[in-house]
Amino acid sequence: MLTWILHRLKGDKIIWILVILIAMVSLLSIYSATSALSFRLRGGDTEYFLMRHLILLGLGLVVMYAVHLVNYRTLARISNLMLLITIPLLLYTIIGGSEINKAARWVTIFGTSFQPSDLAKLTLVIYLAKILTMRQDVIKDFQEGFLPALFWVVIICGLIAPADLSTAAMMFMASLMVMFVAGIDVKYLVVLVAVAVFGLVVLVNTAKRASTWESRWSNYVERFTDEQYKASDQTAQANIAIASGGLLGKGVGKSHQRNFLPNAYADFVYAIIIEEYGLVGGGVVIVLYLLLLFRAVSIATVSKTFGALLASGLAFMIVLQAMMNMGVTVGILPVTGLPLPMISMGGTSVLFTCISLGIILSVSREAGKNLSGTDNHFPKRMAFSAS
Repeated sequence: MLTWILHRLKGDKIIWILVILIAMVSLLSIYSATSALSFRLRGGDTEYFLMRHLILLGLGLVVMYAVHLVNYRTLARISNLMLLITIPLLLYTIIGGSEINKAARWVTIFGTSFQPSDLAKLTLVIYLAKILTMRQDVIKDFQEGFLPALFWVVIICGLIAPADLSTAAMMFMASLMVMFVAGIDVKYLVVLVAVAVFGLVVLVNTAKRASTWESRWSNYVERFTDEQYKASDQTAQANIAIASGGLLGKGVGKSHQRNFLPNAYADFVYAIIIEEYGLVGGGVVIVLYLLLLFRAVSIATVSKTFGALLASGLAFMIVLQAMMNMGVTVGILPVTGLPLPMISMGGTSVLFTCISLGIILSVSREAGKNLSGTDNHFPKRMAFSAS
């Protein structure tokens, strides 16, 4: 059955297999992690949240399939329009966005809430890939090659940072990687890091959430420096889940800490995975994401510049977010609000992740034509007519 399905899919088959495996991990994890939530909110209907997540994942896979059939070069044409949509949404989020968990990260349209930062991740990578491709002849020049990219990284990350510093930091790191791959001089990337540090200092002294960031950072530092350190309830329950998982875990659906761990189905779902599947299961999840990154970078080596930057940038974004989420769960990073891509239960973040994967698969589909000898050049006049 799987062979029959893969035969009808375009693009990199390994990526399709990885996506299917991650989706399976997600369904198993969410079914177990939401059991306590089901009894609390649904009177014991343990299948309610599983079905809701299954529908969302199914919709995401359909969207991914549709996107991977579209020529990725089309994104270069609409990148300016994406900016015109993204920037006002980010501004609105700061001014009047919906507040959840004391963070104004959400916009509600027709009764549906979503985070504009999810759209901003796509927009930033697509526009960066476009302008860096257009400026390959002057990519080493500070004014012509570096400043145009610097401007949009600063604007988009700067608009997200006041409400969602962890997402802004993740997008910033992914942007650095894209610019490095594109050929930007390393000394200019150091300048970009300096700009980011300056912006962080300003934010810490002005943003509404500065006290939350300082508290999280202090808690993180005390973990290693204070012998009397007492972890927060969320961190403590995650640590118990991880420690009790051992090497092979307790078994499917046998998590105990899901009854006590806040957001066990969202930001801390990785703790439930380790508790039930052990260090081996947790390691497999890490390998799945790393293989995804490896395949995307492999695609980039046989793609033209725009496709290479686009596929690698989106893969960097997804895998960086995954590593940051897992780093928080196991205690090597300060607490953030980043979900585990395609695994955590969540609304539109799953759909936007699937769109990103669909774009990567579109690049791989076109790269396959290159390998088969089909003329697949990237005409600037056609692809960048929107610029």
